[in-house]
Amino acid sequence: MRTSLKNRWVAAAGTAAAAAVFFTQSACQRVQASPPPAGERGDGSVAVAADSPLREKVVVAAVESREVRATLLAPASVEADPAHMARISPPLTGRVRSLFVRQGESVKKGQPLFELDAPDLVAARADVLRARSVLLQAEQALRRQKDLLEHSIAAQRDVEEAQTGFDVARDDLRRAEVRLGFLGIDSREMDAPLVVRSPLAGQVLSLAAAPGENRNDPTLPLLVVADLTSLWVTASVPERDVEKVHVGDAARIQVAACGDRALRGRVLFIENVLDADTRSVRVRIQLENPDLRLKPGMFATVGFEGTPAPALVVPTTALFVGETASYVWVEKSPWCFVRREVDLGAQERDTAVVAKGLASGERIVVRNGALLP
Repeated sequence: MRTSLKNRWVAAAGTAAAAAVFFTQSACQRVQASPPPAGERGDGSVAVAADSPLREKVVVAAVESREVRATLLAPASVEADPAHMARISPPLTGRVRSLFVRQGESVKKGQPLFELDAPDLVAARADVLRARSVLLQAEQALRRQKDLLEHSIAAQRDVEEAQTGFDVARDDLRRAEVRLGFLGIDSREMDAPLVVRSPLAGQVLSLAAAPGENRNDPTLPLLVVADLTSLWVTASVPERDVEKVHVGDAARIQVAACGDRALRGRVLFIENVLDADTRSVRVRIQLENPDLRLKPGMFATVGFEGTPAPALVVPTTALFVGETASYVWVEKSPWCFVRREVDLGAQERDTAVVAKGLASGERIVVRNGALLP
């Protein structure tokens, strides 16, 4: 492994750069003879001569300690918010007479969606008419008994019985009218068709009906209407990382449709059920979508940002990745370098956190380290 790394670095340095580097047996002391061939000697230290052109190319800087938020990345998908989505089923079995919308169309709250012919609607209207007739008869009977009582012809008991009959008839009519109201029909408009309206403003996501079709199962939705201005982003967090995510944590969402622009949100809730197939827990993030750029079903990547903590940060240009480990060039003394293995933590696009192997203030090669053999 070490030989493989050395060969790659020597090839990158080139013949001119290798001739300007001197190797030592210890303490990086410059050899007073002509430069030896490229390769490690002694403790593996590399010294750059004062007149070497590498001094103009190799950039050395001190390792910085800064506040870093540990970021946990997880795959995710965009979903419609169930609180802003309605699966609309026919209130009664019957035949679809007319459709007023198409799939993908935007609708307003209360806008007609479809019209239905239903036998149960005829029966409900008949119940209202019957209850009105019974109430009228009960009202006339009560009025008659009161009149007879005033002329001492009827007994008080007869008036009370008539009053009871009137109260029962009135309640029956109220129940029949309420039933019509549940179907969206005003009891004063007995000839009005059964029209189902949208309960919210949004977009018709799916449509599973056609004019003339009979619908005998009222539990199957004919349309799905959703308000897509507020969405959920559902992330799958591995079981081992669940404890790192908390309700209210900030989250950064990357979606291909938004390019490099990151969206911001916060953890809404964490499910208490573990998916047995993926060994992960679903974490929900609520995201505003006023321009409707995001669509349900899109894939995303979520970065959960933890509490800031001090950490050693180096640019990614300072790192060299081997077969089993990562390395950096550390300056032991001015322009004398030694290769050191490091353990990496979280990585961003241009920087990486070093968890082990470096100390704050140590100077490392941050650019053109590949020119060192």
